[in-house]
Formats: sequence, C-alpha cells, structure tokens
Amino acid sequence: MEETLQQWRKEEFQVALEMMEQAIEVNMQKNEIMKQQDCAEFFNISTNTLLSWVRNGAPEIRLESGMPLYNVKSIQAWLMEHEH
Repeated sequence: MEETLQQWRKEEFQVALEMMEQAIEVNMQKNEIMKQQDCAEFFNISTNTLLSWVRNGAPEIRLESGMPLYNVKSIQAWLMEHEH
C-alpha cells in the first residue's frame, strides 16, 4: 500500500512538473518569461542590477536545473510597488 502511494505521488509530481514546464515554454514564446540576459536587456540594465533586484525581492523563477527565469510582467508589477 505504501509503495503504491509513493509511486502515485511520484507520478503526480511528474505530471505537475511537466505542466509547469509547458506553461513556462508557452510564456517564453510570448516573451513574458525570459532568461537572465534577455530580461536585463529588456529593462536596459546589467545582469548585476537584475540580481540586485532579486536580492531585494523581485520575483525569480528557478528551474529544477537551477537556471533562473524572469516573468517581465511580474517584475514590472514589483517595480511599480517599490516605486518611490
């Protein structure tokens, strides 16, 4: 019974992970989710500035591989919230 439950959890996790990866891919095609360099270029800033924003709370997506991705709309909203 326990093995069946563990197998089911693994399968459900894999399905959820694949769905998230597909959603990220769709958004990347819409240019809403970008890699680090592309995002920095979009905002006309250096990657160091982008990393500073993340350290200060800007949203970042970390893939299981460790690669960071950025949702431009989420960062724009974060910037608007932190506008002085």
